[in-house]
Amino acid sequence: MTLLSGLWDTTRMRLLVEIERRGSLSAAAQAVGIGQPSASQHLRTLETAAGQRLVERNGRGSRLTEAGRVLATHAAQALATLAAGEQELGALAGLQTGTIRLGASTAPGSYLLPDTLGCFRRDYPGVDVDIEIAASGEILRRLLAGRIELAIVGVDKADERIALEPFLADEIVGVAKAGFVDTPDGTLEPQALAEMTLLCREADSSSRAYVERELLEIGVEPARVWELGGTEAVKRAVREGLGVGFLSRYAVAEETERGELEVFRLRGRPPLTRDFQIARLASRPLSPAESAFVATLTRCCAKQSAYAEACVARSAAR
Repeated sequence: MTLLSGLWDTTRMRLLVEIERRGSLSAAAQAVGIGQPSASQHLRTLETAAGQRLVERNGRGSRLTEAGRVLATHAAQALATLAAGEQELGALAGLQTGTIRLGASTAPGSYLLPDTLGCFRRDYPGVDVDIEIAASGEILRRLLAGRIELAIVGVDKADERIALEPFLADEIVGVAKAGFVDTPDGTLEPQALAEMTLLCREADSSSRAYVERELLEIGVEPARVWELGGTEAVKRAVREGLGVGFLSRYAVAEETERGELEVFRLRGRPPLTRDFQIARLASRPLSPAESAFVATLTRCCAKQSAYAEACVARSAAR
């Protein structure tokens, strides 16, 4: 009997990973650089060794079975380890090359990464960065699946297979249209939320999870909750006076600076703070390129942190 370990090569590993990403055997074969007949033969070989189906085909494409997803996850991790080894060899030779497959949740991805990427590109022009942005929960699932290799998220805990390292403090602040709520000292009475519409992010959002835990702890239930699915949608609805929201201070810094939005904290409660975290698989160390990116991220975000904190402070003092 042929064992799977004897059949693993990078082509078969990449094929499973690409089927998971693209949902199509033909698209996966094209991404790997082989023909579809060859891809089908590779799958048959793997399925024979595994003793079960790895891929289900339907009229809309192909998807991995549960067994296929298990193998694809390990394949992605193995490929990531090989890539890290190549980068370390490059570092020993004095090269600054490689590709960083990065995922980020909405707040850091939209409001911190652009400036950081500019700094990083100037310092390391030979390193490519592939970026995916989604809610924190989805980003962590992609990390476990091997779709990305490094992540920036706002969670305080994760699957035991994921290592978290804090790099930047954040505060989730209440936001409202100027003059919409009575916040003479920059705070709002928590019970006032019981008469308001809460405009919130999607369920996988870490900022939403923090807010829901806070409201549960103080025993306040908003009159209505509207799930709008994204930070920009929440800000637009807040500007229209449709309700109040709670967002990262980095997401609302510019609007508060222009006076379009006012921020508030809940009266009698400590600030709703969290850390943005660098996330990676615990079994995989950072590659040299990733280590350089994390160092750049930490350095560049210091200025953005000071700006966002100042904007929130000025808005609360108005």
